[in-house]
Amino acid sequence: MRFAAMLVSLSGLASAQTGSVNGNVTDPNGDGVPTAQIQAKNTATGMVYQGVSAAKGNFTIPRLPAGTYDITVPPIGFSFPKYEHKGVAVQAGQTARFDIHLEWGGNLGTPGDDFSLVLKMRSKGPAAGPSPRGRDGKIDFSGVWIGNAPDVDTPELLPWAEAVTKQRRAKGSGNPGESCLPGDVFLVSPFIYKIIQTPAVMAILWEGNVPGIVQIFLDGRAHSQNAFPSWMGDSIGRWDRDTLVVDTVGFNDQSWIRAFPHTEMLHVVQRYSRPNKGRLEKEVTIEDSGTFTKPWKMRTGWDLAPGEEVKEYICNENEKDVPHMK
Repeated sequence: MRFAAMLVSLSGLASAQTGSVNGNVTDPNGDGVPTAQIQAKNTATGMVYQGVSAAKGNFTIPRLPAGTYDITVPPIGFSFPKYEHKGVAVQAGQTARFDIHLEWGGNLGTPGDDFSLVLKMRSKGPAAGPSPRGRDGKIDFSGVWIGNAPDVDTPELLPWAEAVTKQRRAKGSGNPGESCLPGDVFLVSPFIYKIIQTPAVMAILWEGNVPGIVQIFLDGRAHSQNAFPSWMGDSIGRWDRDTLVVDTVGFNDQSWIRAFPHTEMLHVVQRYSRPNKGRLEKEVTIEDSGTFTKPWKMRTGWDLAPGEEVKEYICNENEKDVPHMK
């Protein structure tokens, strides 16, 4: 009895020393946004605490040490850009009310114009549970995922690259994806992806952009010394505990990184992690001394899409070759 009373007392003491944040995540129409990932970063310690909005957009992040927090919501599909709010105070033993109002992204909320009509599918709630593992004990990323727009650092460009970027932005078009060429070589777009993983190789399929497949070799091989520069590059992976680190070189210089150019010196390191069954986190570090003054990063998250499947994708825009064939 004394031991039980002590446990209750300690539990009550812990609750008195922490607080919580709750509220609703809504879109510009006032409708609840389900399965949004809400992150609260303690400004003093740097610790990050997370919550997920429910079907009607309500959320709670419990057991927060008293202090000041910066609240963020990562981008969601094409629909919502990254949300940030600094300086939310949390007091011990109290609940801070904080509602999050998201703005429309590039599609301005157009129904059906987002691979994440996902939002409707996500209303079933996130896939809960621990991260699955393969027979080799490694984290298994297999499954169908729905991507979200990336959180992007602002790179520092060399003068020639800055001039090219300004020209591209002024023109407003010309991305290779507009001519059925690869438009996203880092796979950070809000598309539907499928991962097929074995101990020797991980293949990623996707729809909405060519070429539709990339292979990451996990069998210990080195980069090919004779590979011809390609759009997607040559990718090999290694494990850092539960994180898959993917090193990619051998890019051609034809693709765009958003509106930025790059050279064939481009070197990319991607870190894949799966904190739980329903979430995949991806960090992309970009290095190209011929274009940027220092490395910079993109970050994105994918959500598991049970019951979904990758479909075929055909691109034949601006076809000019057939009339000239004999």
